[in-house]
Amino acid sequence: MTSAVAVGGGRVAMRARRLALVAPAGVLFGLMLFWPLYSILLRSLNQRGRAVFDSIYWGNYLAIAKDDLLRQVVLESLMLAIAATAITVMLAFPTAYIISRLSRQMSSLMMVVIVMPFWVSIIVRLFAFTTILGQQGIINTGLAAFDLGPLPLLYNTFATITGMVAYLLPYLILILVSAMRAIDVSLLTAARTMGAAERRVFLDVYFPQIRPTLLSGTVLVFVLALGFFLTPAILGGPHNLTIPIFIQQQIQIYQWGKAAAMGVVLLLVSTLGYLIALRVGGKGILAPVQSGTRGAAADEPLRLTGTTLICAAALGAVMIILILPLLIVIPTAFTETTQIRFPPVGFTWKWFAEVVTSDTWVEAFLKSVRVGLATAVLSTLSGLALARAGARMGSGFWQGVIQVIAIAPLIVPVILLAIGIFDVQGRLGLIGTDAGLVLAHAVLCVPLTFLVLANALSFVDISMEQASWTMGAGNIRAFWSIVVPNIIPAVIGSLIISFVTSWDEAVIAMFQTSFDKTLPVTIYSLLRSGITPAVSAVAAIVTAPVLVGALIYGVRSARKAG
Repeated sequence: MTSAVAVGGGRVAMRARRLALVAPAGVLFGLMLFWPLYSILLRSLNQRGRAVFDSIYWGNYLAIAKDDLLRQVVLESLMLAIAATAITVMLAFPTAYIISRLSRQMSSLMMVVIVMPFWVSIIVRLFAFTTILGQQGIINTGLAAFDLGPLPLLYNTFATITGMVAYLLPYLILILVSAMRAIDVSLLTAARTMGAAERRVFLDVYFPQIRPTLLSGTVLVFVLALGFFLTPAILGGPHNLTIPIFIQQQIQIYQWGKAAAMGVVLLLVSTLGYLIALRVGGKGILAPVQSGTRGAAADEPLRLTGTTLICAAALGAVMIILILPLLIVIPTAFTETTQIRFPPVGFTWKWFAEVVTSDTWVEAFLKSVRVGLATAVLSTLSGLALARAGARMGSGFWQGVIQVIAIAPLIVPVILLAIGIFDVQGRLGLIGTDAGLVLAHAVLCVPLTFLVLANALSFVDISMEQASWTMGAGNIRAFWSIVVPNIIPAVIGSLIISFVTSWDEAVIAMFQTSFDKTLPVTIYSLLRSGITPAVSAVAAIVTAPVLVGALIYGVRSARKAG
């Protein structure tokens, strides 16, 4: 009887410890994810768009099908998403193919270039595209040299799709390269030894192995494209009214009903897309890319064929799309004129001096740093707790529940999350505070830290922790003294990823800040009202460290190869 009571008490204590692990993230997600979504749902079902449940009103949803403007918004969003997805796939597949066939050294170098845009603010990259595509940008300046008239490349559908493709390319390339590196080379060799032509080897052996990943990656890219807000808002024209922009405009005039209904529909489409991607590609679609794996073609010579030339051309186009915006912003910061143009006129440091001495820029920079550091710590601790709880769950069902909850914010379109959090934090009195923005950004970052840390914990030998228990160490002490030191690289990576994500985020921050803006929101405000070379100076300051880091890595890789 005593032993049974002891066992029962042990189980209760174990459940209590597991609940304690998920409690911080549970509170965070409850306040900043589930409550906002519930509030949006209530508003979508209320005739006046209020967050109360008095009666069910379907008029806001029916308006999406009946209202000509709303139908046009949905159609425009679908057309942009389809076009951007198609172009992304056409460029990403051959690029990933040739990268997977390069040597380890060259492949790693190419992957560094591919991921470089992740480390540069999306606002800065979009600003760079306004410089490239503008009337006085590099393309129209080049055309003028041949006495050709300027082309309308900016503030239209072309610019919007270009910006969307530039954003989506790294995601799909990373997904495809990871899958292509895992292809079994022996199957390709066997097909060739049996007399199959290269075309048949590709269609019958190679492509079937990569098809699930390609399909799931395409669905993910399409879902991301549907939720774009900043790109059409900055690069698009008046007719590029997408669902996220429509939602933002409706909130500005306090028309919550239709905005909430449109947001719920967008969430349902996004959720369906992710479910399809997971069903087709499996959970591996969410796993971190294993860059150390050799690819199928790394074991084979890369022969010069028509296919190789096409893939090389695609790789060159991708490099231009991803790297040119990062290179263009730096020279434009030194122009002597008050208008941004390329090539710059003269040379001056005055715009940098204006940035470092301006209260507006300095305060925006400091706010972004404060919020980013706090977000990094909070989201890493929350992600670590969730990952630890998931690892200790004996039941696969509860492990799945924790994983679904942890990655849930990735599924919610950022504009829907932004207005939902804005709604809730308005009631809590957190609008305009650093604490409110940290909580909002942490919700975005926890899924990323969870995926990184859960992957790291899966490689930790549990016997080491169990040995410390037998020597009298408690669970908490054993975890921090045995487990955490073994995953320090993952912890540091989580902190960096969280900080960069918070630093780059502008949509939620736009709703959360008023006069005390973050750096991305400050840049966005100037892009909407009037650009000065000071924006170029800020962009150069943000971009230069990334370019220097990539250059150092490239030099070191070349020396190792030599």
